[in-house]
Amino acid sequence: MGRPLQQTDDEIERRLRAVGTAGEGDIDIAETALLLAACDRPDLSLGNYRDHLALLCGAVREAMDRASQCDAHELAELLGGVISGLHGYRGDAETYDDPRNANLMEVIDRRKGLPVALGIVWLHVAARLGLDLAGLNFPGHFVLRLRTEGSGPRDAAIVDPFNGGQLLTSADLLSMIRQVEGPDAALSPDAYAEVSPRDILLRLQNNILMRAVRSNDFARARDVVTRMIWIAPERAGLLFELGRLEVHDGRMGAAIDAFASCYEKAVDLGEDRIAEMAEQALRELKPRLN
Repeated sequence: MGRPLQQTDDEIERRLRAVGTAGEGDIDIAETALLLAACDRPDLSLGNYRDHLALLCGAVREAMDRASQCDAHELAELLGGVISGLHGYRGDAETYDDPRNANLMEVIDRRKGLPVALGIVWLHVAARLGLDLAGLNFPGHFVLRLRTEGSGPRDAAIVDPFNGGQLLTSADLLSMIRQVEGPDAALSPDAYAEVSPRDILLRLQNNILMRAVRSNDFARARDVVTRMIWIAPERAGLLFELGRLEVHDGRMGAAIDAFASCYEKAVDLGEDRIAEMAEQALRELKPRLN
């Protein structure tokens, strides 16, 4: 990959912090995911990845121009035919926990990744072409809902980007949710709720965070949470998580700073439970510095 469009760490941080103050409608989800990826791959240029995403958009646009008017099911198949069929994007079922699966640069290079990372590719293409595609608050496995004009049964489709854009029925979704929440779980309206671009990006980063914590790499986990705070500074819970990671890493002064910031933020937002948790953490930590 070329080097002309590399960005410095300071530039990446500045742009990610700008995302943190942007409205949801102003967030470019794929560009932000590339900036987050660049935190771990500063040696690579963003330009080639932007060019590839533009190529995907052009290929889908050409396919749509050739097709007659599509309902949601047909449009989902068209998108899947280009993104997964022509360009080979697929879920990495063999090495699912490979951290590269949550780095959009690596996903583009390898043409495989986690459901949420692949979903970001789909969402980017749809946004550029004016399609009504949204991520859903489905637990355990990221899925998308595609809508077209009209109110018929084929004017909405639930799509699985991990499996080539497979169309999912209610029975499929019920089976999936029971694999996560147990055999008595039921589909609720919450599972069909749309999630914001910011929440999708946080879900992407949370995959990296969980893997770092499981491997006891608390310095890595701290870096990831810091990036999450840059793009979502109003999430008091992230500051609490940062404090916990600082404790694990033996950085008690930094932990106190994080819990104090968490407490102030939670009070400002009226999040009483998180404020109480931060206050308790501060009571327990401060004597340990004396």
